[in-house]
Parts: sequence; structure tokens; C-alpha cells
Amino acid sequence: MLIRITHAIDAWQIIFYRSITILVIMGAWVWLNNRGRFWRSIHEAGINAVVAGIAIGSASLGFVVALFYTTVAQVIFMVGIAPFCAALLGWWLLREQLARVTWASMVIALAGMFVMLGGNFRPDETVGIILALYSAFCFSCYSVLLRWGERTDMTVAIIWNAIYLILFSGAVILAPIPLRAAHGVDSLVIGWQNLGIVVLMGAVQLSLGMILFIRGSRVLAAGELALLALIEPTLAPVWAFLAVGEVPAVSTLVGGAVIMAAIVMQVLIGARRAAGATAPRRTRQRA
Repeated sequence: MLIRITHAIDAWQIIFYRSITILVIMGAWVWLNNRGRFWRSIHEAGINAVVAGIAIGSASLGFVVALFYTTVAQVIFMVGIAPFCAALLGWWLLREQLARVTWASMVIALAGMFVMLGGNFRPDETVGIILALYSAFCFSCYSVLLRWGERTDMTVAIIWNAIYLILFSGAVILAPIPLRAAHGVDSLVIGWQNLGIVVLMGAVQLSLGMILFIRGSRVLAAGELALLALIEPTLAPVWAFLAVGEVPAVSTLVGGAVIMAAIVMQVLIGARRAAGATAPRRTRQRA
């Protein structure tokens, strides 16, 4: 939604200023959350946080750029493979076993993605689809890496993510790179209204969202994390409609409802299983 209400700026400018906002906020968060032990937290998170930061940075990069090459619905469909990739990577690297309900939820969610696609594929959108697939894979890697480093403060990864994206997008904006037609210092000027929107993206949508997501990664498997993250792209067409009147197709609404049903099923049954597992323990404690 926020990308759609910007005016006369491109993905690289959005990523550049959004990442600066994230770097400032997440740097302050890590400093305060660790009682001033900033550099110690960076060291403890280690190379795993660096790789995780690059992974989520690449996922964000691919997602945002894909929106400029294809429709929201197309990007959403391709992002739908993320839970499957995360589940397979988690099983392979972390030996995480997913419950049958999680697998069933992912299959239902993927079916919803197919419905959202609605047979609207066009050859000229191939670049956007490839970027969206790349984004989904990188996000899957990020989910697994969060689980891998769960004993450290993995919010450090978002700092590395911001640094990576600032350097990458800054190079595209300033240097004569084929990824962008215009280049130079003048390209850094985006206007106060655009700047306010982009800062809002970095502060609320990403910084706060990532903090909560990382907290959740301590108790959820990688596949479950990626499944729950589908809420974001599923609701994207709704926000686009509310903001700029971009009317979603009926297939998009139906598919989104299927995905939300899959997520609700996963959450409710997962909560019931967790309650059932703790009940015998409480009984033994009372005895």
C-alpha cells in the first residue's frame, strides 16, 4: 500500500531510505535491549546474523523490485512457495519435524495462491515472477537462519540487512549501473512527502514487524514462520485497494480467503496441540 502511494520514485530510492531508517531504529533497539552491550551482541550473533541479514535483504529487494514488473497478485502467488522451501530447509539443516496439520495448511495455502493467480499470467511479467521466486527462496533461508541462531539476539541480522541494502541500493543510485537509467547525487532527492512515507515503511512495517517476527522464531519451526508470514502478502491487495483504488480480481479475494483459512487452521489446531501437551504436565505438578 505504501509503495503504491509514493510518487515519481523507484524501488532503489525506496529501499535506500527505508534501510537507513531501519539501521537507525534497529541499532538503537539492540543497544537498549542489551543494556549497552551493542558490540558484544554483534559478536555473539556472528556470521549467522550476517548471512541472515543478507538473506532477508535479498528477499526484500526481490519483492519490492518485482512489484514494479508485475502485479501484486502475481508476486503473492510466487511468495507462496516460501513455507515449503522453509519446511524443507528446516528439515534438512535443523532436523525439524512439522506436524501433519502444518503440511496440510501449506498445501491449502498453495491452493489459495493458485486461485489468486487466476490464470492471469503474461509473458511480459516473467522478470517480476523470477524476482518474486528469488524473494521467496531468500525469505525461506532467513526463517531457517533465525532458528539456527535462536540462542543469540538475531535482531542483529536486521542491522546487517540494512547495511547490505544501503550499500547495494546506494551503488545502483549513484554509480552508472545498468540496473537504473539515471544515476548521480541528484537521484537521492525524493521529496518530503515520499521521504515521510518511506520512513514510515522502515519504522513501522519493517522494524517493528521484524522485531516481532524474530521473537516468534524462538518457539515456531521455520515452516510455521513462513506460513504465518503469508498473512502480509495476502492482505497486500486489500491495502492497495484502500489506498489507491487498485481493485483486486475476484480470484484474488477468493484465494486470499483460502490462505487465511489455512493460517487460521494452523494456529487454532497448533494451539490446541500445545494446550494438550501442557495439560498432563500441570496434572503431574499438582499431584
